[in-house]
Amino acid sequence: MTAQTEELAIRRFQESDLEEVCRLVRATVDTSYAAVYPPRVVEFFHQYHERAIIVSDATGGYTLVVRSGEKLVATGTRVGTTVRRVFVRDDWQRRGIGHAVMAELEVEAVKAGVARLDLSASLPAKDFYLRLGYEITSEEDYEVAPGQHLEYYEMAKQLAASD
Repeated sequence: MTAQTEELAIRRFQESDLEEVCRLVRATVDTSYAAVYPPRVVEFFHQYHERAIIVSDATGGYTLVVRSGEKLVATGTRVGTTVRRVFVRDDWQRRGIGHAVMAELEVEAVKAGVARLDLSASLPAKDFYLRLGYEITSEEDYEVAPGQHLEYYEMAKQLAASD
């Protein structure tokens, strides 16, 4: 684990990362969300994070990728005041990579003059964001299909201004 952590590189998204980011997001949704959400909700997540939206967010926002050698292991995006699409490969989770992505997104937000970040947290991600100091501002329930609900949390965090 230490050797893999040492070789991590966090950098800004490049167009050449697009296919890998799309695959990472899809695979992470399949592994992390399928256990807690019904099938139509998982499909909703796939549509919400489709290629065109990833490109639009990367163009209009600040997207990071994390690599271990040639392998993409994580990504995260901030568009305006909103954090989107923070995903870490299933086999790389619980190693501090998501925390590092969020820390970098927060630092860049402060540099851009953003005082408060918001996000929508899925059921599997809620506790992760709570540990990072985000607070629940509302609990949401959206019926994607009859009897199939997307439950999630709107969350926010006041950022410390840099000196």
